[in-house]
Amino acid sequence: MTSPPRSTLRERLARADPSLTVPASVPVAELPPGVRIAHVYPGSMAERAGIGVGETLLAVNGEPIRDTVDFYFHGADEELSIELESEGGERRTLFLRKEVPEDHLGVEVEQFVTQHCGCNCVFCFVHQLPDHMRKSLYVKDEDYRLSFMQGSYITGTNLKDSDLERIARQRLTPLYLSVHAIDEEIRRYLLGIRKARPFLELLEFFRRHRLQMHTQIVLTPGVNDGAELERTLDTLVSFHPSVQSIAIVPVGLTKWREGLPDLQPVDRAYARRFIREMKPRLRAIEQRFGTPLALLADEWFLIAGQRPPTYSRYPDLPQLENGVGMVYHFYKDFAAARKRLPVSLPRPWRVAALTSTLSPPVLQKAVDLCHRCEGLTVDVLPVTNTLFGETIHVTGLLCGADLGKAIRHNPFYDQYLIPGNCLRKYDERFLDDLTLEDLRGQTGKLITPVLGGSQDFVETILEHAAGIEHQPPEEHPFLRTHWANS
Repeated sequence: MTSPPRSTLRERLARADPSLTVPASVPVAELPPGVRIAHVYPGSMAERAGIGVGETLLAVNGEPIRDTVDFYFHGADEELSIELESEGGERRTLFLRKEVPEDHLGVEVEQFVTQHCGCNCVFCFVHQLPDHMRKSLYVKDEDYRLSFMQGSYITGTNLKDSDLERIARQRLTPLYLSVHAIDEEIRRYLLGIRKARPFLELLEFFRRHRLQMHTQIVLTPGVNDGAELERTLDTLVSFHPSVQSIAIVPVGLTKWREGLPDLQPVDRAYARRFIREMKPRLRAIEQRFGTPLALLADEWFLIAGQRPPTYSRYPDLPQLENGVGMVYHFYKDFAAARKRLPVSLPRPWRVAALTSTLSPPVLQKAVDLCHRCEGLTVDVLPVTNTLFGETIHVTGLLCGADLGKAIRHNPFYDQYLIPGNCLRKYDERFLDDLTLEDLRGQTGKLITPVLGGSQDFVETILEHAAGIEHQPPEEHPFLRTHWANS
């Protein structure tokens, strides 16, 4: 029996709803004003002023409100002139004064539609997806507002002059930018486009306006390594402090690359050689600036079969979401985890910790700690990624079907831990559209995600093994983290 033919890249991308993104050619800064009010908090200034859900917020203090960023930026003033439009089309203006300058209006507005990515990167993960995934996964987005608010990476190729002016005016800093190569011919090849604003222009703009960026280089063997990587590092380092950090991550290639450029994957031999050659250069940069400005993602070391570095002297790592310092960060609360672990359990409890094929050594220290507790057994079960291919080692790309298969093949555990980053937060859904509840129903097992570091690892077990209260970690509001110099 032959398998059905796979759809073409164009057919797969066409499944994405075009209404989910703004075209790449449209300047975000020039979108028409108007954001719909989605929620009004009881007892808030907005409720007292009679603002209702469904009304459209057009302007604050004469400034057009195009999105969430505008709303927070202009809504920070103490005195507010608010222009609203009802669902019936009637307009009115309210004049409000905050009792305390730090007060918020008390409304939530609908999230903006993100901008479409105009690139066709040779390693674009969207291009390497299999058929029959969630439609939203085929959406290619690139939006500087999400880069500021959530730390997502953009190439900057969509940025128009009006967008740059807005970024400077509203101090949308830091942003997260993909560089890949400073040589424009190599950069355009990697981005899969013929024309692009030279990255040096963006660097000069950020330095001139005292804006900051975190950068990444997706290292593709034989394309942007060697002498080109040296030139790229030299250039980025010369723009410090505008360039706050440089993450070098290995290219990720799935098994679904028909019709895409033939790229060399990063294997163990290449990773070991690359680490050996890069260490002196990265050490020299760190000594020059007193901080590890350029960093290798932990995945390099895991592929090489080596222990990732620790960053005890540098508590704030800006590239955690890029896999830089993830192992170190996982064990930052190890002392607290050790204190939480009891001497023994009231009953025997067997736990399977499911993770990617490269990650068992990462969990070993936590597993050894758990074994100090009498009655507690923790085994690590590596899960092969059959959805994307065996060369994909990132825990966040494990799918529900592969995890379910591993659980059914190892049915004799009381509890199964899975990486929390392989679930979409708001609906606990895996990349293959299976939900956590689906997986629990299919297997009939106690499956719990680990959302934090080693302390959460231990407490997630103890919550079910010993009835010890567990409070999952919470995220900090983006304003506290990302809104600088406002």
